[in-house]
Amino acid sequence: MTQKNEVDIGELRQITSWLAAVDIEFIEISRAGTTVRLTLERASCAADASATDHVVSQAVSASAAARASNNTQPQSVSVNASSAGIFLATHPAHSTPLVEAGAQVKPGDIVGLLQIAQLCIPLVAPVNGVVTRTLAAHGTTVGYGTPLLELSPAA
Repeated sequence: MTQKNEVDIGELRQITSWLAAVDIEFIEISRAGTTVRLTLERASCAADASATDHVVSQAVSASAAARASNNTQPQSVSVNASSAGIFLATHPAHSTPLVEAGAQVKPGDIVGLLQIAQLCIPLVAPVNGVVTRTLAAHGTTVGYGTPLLELSPAA
């Protein structure tokens, strides 16, 4: 007698859209008797990414030029949700927050997590600076682009 293993195509479509939204290249999902591997191909995404990088670099250049011409202190910087999910200020296996107000951070430091189903995506600091405040409560469901933390850039 053979065991019937079925995979719900709707679930695969949902998982695939989450992977594409947060730029994850590979995931493997296992259930009793079944393993599914999903891989995001980069060929079509490379053109989109280079166009996005170009737009981002133009925005950063314009922002830097504006600050240089005004000779003022830089404004606060927000860390925004990269996808819809649940904002986690603490790792699920720990009790202490990843960062608190007043914490010094450098670019790439993990300042929070975004939980999408069982997947936790790290949220990283984009600049050197100090965490001034948390804008979203731990466990809050957030949408794409929702401001989660506010940083005061280092001078």
